[in-house]
Amino acid sequence: MKGTILFFVFWLIIGAAVGAEEAVPVQTDLFELPLEALMEIEITSSARRPQSISRASRAVYIITAEDIRQAGPTRIDDLFRLVPGMDVFQTKGLVSAVGSRGYVKWNNERMQILLDGRPLYDPYLGGALFYLHPIFLEEIERIEVIRGSAGVAWGVNAMNGVINIITKKAADTQGGLAYAAAGNNDLVHSFLRYGGTADNVSWRAMLGHLANDGFARENGQRVLDDYRSFLSTGRAEVRLTEDSTLTLTGGHQNAYSNNETLDYFNIQWEKRLEDGSVWQIRWTESYIFRWDQTNYYSGSNNWLYNRADIRSREEILEIQHNFQTGRHNIVCGADFTRDIYRSHPLNNQKNTVPEDFDNNQGSVFLEDEITLADNLWLTLGWRGHYNQLTHFDWAANSALVWEFTPKHFLRGAVARSFRRPTLWQMFRCGPLKYEGSDGFPDGTILIGEGNDSLDNETMISYELGYRGQWADNLSVNIEGYLNQDKDMMALDKALVQYTPTWPPDWSDTDWYDQWKNTYDVTTYGLESSIEWEPTKWWLVRGFHTYLHQTRRNELTNWRTGETGIILSPKHRVGLTNRFKLDEVTTLNTQLYWTDTATPYLEYIPGKPFWRLDVRLARRLWKDRAEIAVGAMNLLDRNHYEGGYDWGTSRYNEVPRQLYLEFSCRF
Repeated sequence: MKGTILFFVFWLIIGAAVGAEEAVPVQTDLFELPLEALMEIEITSSARRPQSISRASRAVYIITAEDIRQAGPTRIDDLFRLVPGMDVFQTKGLVSAVGSRGYVKWNNERMQILLDGRPLYDPYLGGALFYLHPIFLEEIERIEVIRGSAGVAWGVNAMNGVINIITKKAADTQGGLAYAAAGNNDLVHSFLRYGGTADNVSWRAMLGHLANDGFARENGQRVLDDYRSFLSTGRAEVRLTEDSTLTLTGGHQNAYSNNETLDYFNIQWEKRLEDGSVWQIRWTESYIFRWDQTNYYSGSNNWLYNRADIRSREEILEIQHNFQTGRHNIVCGADFTRDIYRSHPLNNQKNTVPEDFDNNQGSVFLEDEITLADNLWLTLGWRGHYNQLTHFDWAANSALVWEFTPKHFLRGAVARSFRRPTLWQMFRCGPLKYEGSDGFPDGTILIGEGNDSLDNETMISYELGYRGQWADNLSVNIEGYLNQDKDMMALDKALVQYTPTWPPDWSDTDWYDQWKNTYDVTTYGLESSIEWEPTKWWLVRGFHTYLHQTRRNELTNWRTGETGIILSPKHRVGLTNRFKLDEVTTLNTQLYWTDTATPYLEYIPGKPFWRLDVRLARRLWKDRAEIAVGAMNLLDRNHYEGGYDWGTSRYNEVPRQLYLEFSCRF
């Protein structure tokens, strides 16, 4: 299948050279729409069907194509700083920790990350590592972010929300586009895109390269944590009939600075029937290969490590039906997912026990929006899920949306969701315990971190929200929530008994970390945001979030059970100002402030940090080209966002970034 993906991308690139028709670029930025129209934009992530954002039964925020363009040559992780309730901590040059409503982790395991509805789940590590996926920012039409439980709509792991990255249709990206950006810290972003049409087929292909130095320092000296990767993506849309479409997408990324590659292929068929109902069927496969990976272990044997080649694969088959009958608008479906993991040790340290395993999963769901009155809608939903490791679990939700006066909506919701352990949490092993003379390393395997008896984490959430249009140029959104988490997983210190091969009839014990269901935690908070256009040439967006979380000192304390969670700030503020200086010139400023800046309060006193990003851009040649200059983290030469790597003296100071970028359509 990997060869199929590469052939598909290659076919699209060849097509660009032989069958393209010249296309005139079209500007369709959502920023150019009035705020009143933005309130009625159709989203698909809340109910898995088109729905206006004002009617959504979940807390939703849209990052538009214009927001993305104004962000400059950033990585996709940084875009989520715009979203109330979302936290982003850049912990390394390669990795950002992203999360929602108090749960920020390096693999973002409590949110479901989607690309055009396709899960980006890592079968082994769980969650999604944004840097590993081939996503060009210019491909994105919008990003829909749900904060809060979405387990019924999107299944396991959608406890704290959903990020759905929706790319542009191939028919909307015709012709060519070249892009390049360069800056200090060895920043280089570049890509080339071309799209065309042939009869009933629209297609595009993109090739690109991303590079940026890291910023970690150890004992005052810089540590290598840079990022280098090549990416390619392709998309084709085939109109089979007037009411039937086949969409094919594929991509490849070689993150060679981190010894990782990812390939994926996705095919989706959509059919609209005469009664207005819609059928969707999706088949997707993804492959991750990590070569020569080194994992270090804690405990008395922390000088031991393993090196291994690791392969993981995910196959997903989904079917969905959306139909309307009377006052009921129903979405139902089923899916089958197979996660496959294979490890090949390169020395005598095993990565997992067993070294190879699969996890077959299946689920069914139904969600019904019932129109109780012209201004009142009730949503009820349920999902049942089964997998081979933790067996059966379920999610449910109920939500009420009331338009109590025109353009003003109240929303209340109660939901149950769950997250299953990752394969890494269940099967990762500790090092071999050596007993014997040099050159005669007798010993037995000690299973350390992995625990195949883990249970799912569960969460009950309560939400109350308001979304309103106060004037044609002013909208307000307020969301309050309370989450009750049960059986949260944490690394506990555990005594493990081992029996060396020599001397006989003798045993000993040693301490090793092991994942266990440890904590019950309550989190509540308030998220408020406004969007205001004082004039047609000035847009203001602002937000404030407040969060309270119980057991905060324990969540990051290795002595009591360390969850890996980076503590979210109690207060966070964001302010965006966007100016149209003239018809072709824009100035964008984004200011952020948080009142804490470290995941490990036990070791480093937390302190606030400010971040200011600025971009000045001018369109050229009848909007066919754009040149921009900008800066990220303008207020500080550097600042801490994610503390340091535990167990080391390595500090990660996010540097100031200056850049120049240029794009041209042809």
